[in-house]
Amino acid sequence: MPDSPSRLLVDLMVMAMRASVMGCKFGLTLFIARYLDLSSLGLYGLAAGAIAAVPIVVNLGMNHLLMRDAVTASTSEMIDSMRHYWCFVVLAYAVLLTITTLVTVLFGIPPLWILIVAVIMFEHVGNDIFYLLSSLQRHVWANAIGFIRGAAWILFYVPLAIWDTSFRSLPYLFGFWLVGGVASVGLFAFLSRSWPWLVSFSRPFRRSVITDAIRKSFLMLLSDLGFITSQYIDRYLITLFLGLKVAGIYFLFWTVGSSATTFLALVLQQKQRPSLISAYRTGGPSAHRQLAWRFLRTTALATAALSTAVGFTFQVLLPWVAQPALVAQWSAFWLIVAGLAVRYMADFGVLALFTAHLDRLTTVTNLASVGVLVIAQLALLPLAGLHGAGAAILLTSLIMALWRYWLLFGFPISNAYSRRVGA
Repeated sequence: MPDSPSRLLVDLMVMAMRASVMGCKFGLTLFIARYLDLSSLGLYGLAAGAIAAVPIVVNLGMNHLLMRDAVTASTSEMIDSMRHYWCFVVLAYAVLLTITTLVTVLFGIPPLWILIVAVIMFEHVGNDIFYLLSSLQRHVWANAIGFIRGAAWILFYVPLAIWDTSFRSLPYLFGFWLVGGVASVGLFAFLSRSWPWLVSFSRPFRRSVITDAIRKSFLMLLSDLGFITSQYIDRYLITLFLGLKVAGIYFLFWTVGSSATTFLALVLQQKQRPSLISAYRTGGPSAHRQLAWRFLRTTALATAALSTAVGFTFQVLLPWVAQPALVAQWSAFWLIVAGLAVRYMADFGVLALFTAHLDRLTTVTNLASVGVLVIAQLALLPLAGLHGAGAAILLTSLIMALWRYWLLFGFPISNAYSRRVGA
């Protein structure tokens, strides 16, 4: 088969799997809103936030540097780095699971959180696998594994729960999620069975590999903490100020808006990231900036089109959800969708700064975004409810997008790129 048709077939397969992941997560949120209740949806949203945030704390920023180095490292070097890193990660989660179990037993906390911590562990490893394979340009593998972790289990669980009402609970939902995570890691182990894992694991564990990686990753840890906090802190503030039910409404609206940007992140950034890294390594700052500008225009058009389409699709599906409280907040929905679209454009600035090795600027902007968002949310939530939440996201994202693009394109390349940290 010629190269072009072969590439087209691969791209279509990848897009189909990514669309399935997006559609299944979108459908799962609608299922919870329709067949459980908005309070359960709020609790699910809080747990989903923890599933996204905890791995950032556990990996201590190491994963980004490992994935960036994997683009040019040899197979043996890459595997040696990953086996040290994953040993550290598994040990950290073993400690976390032990603590969670003890707290559950001693204080009578529902055992659901033990299940959630287990899900977090496999989501952590699954995300590492996805970005590792993407960095190695093995997009079909990456997305097949991502499909099992993000969609396949939902395709089993939702029909079963519709047919049998006894499955309509969060413990069953997270149980199926855990099975999907375990299966995805198992598939990766099978696909990479020819890699020299056994040879690497037979060698002594070198603590210096982890300590050196942590030291080099400190800036990225701060950056990640700032980034993930800016993405998820709003749902916790909304729960604090407006209650779990309103948080459920917000999470539903957030899921609709972020489904578009999540799909774009999978479709666009998976290829943009290694391309920008390679452009910087081979052509320097000038080549990187030119490619980033071209990617920026593509990203802006795709974000506007897909966010609008997803918003109108949800409007058609709204009567099926059968939650009157959603209709009363409809104007807030569009404000949240607009805010998330602009946030995605600001996040592209993070990607461009990171791939140019501007780690210090990446960290500063990510930490600043947390402060701006928290101030905006605290000021607007008590005054305008969900409308305030959407306005805070929109305002913060607009400020951060303009700042990051100014850093990338607003002054001579030699000045901007002289600030990079590490090569």
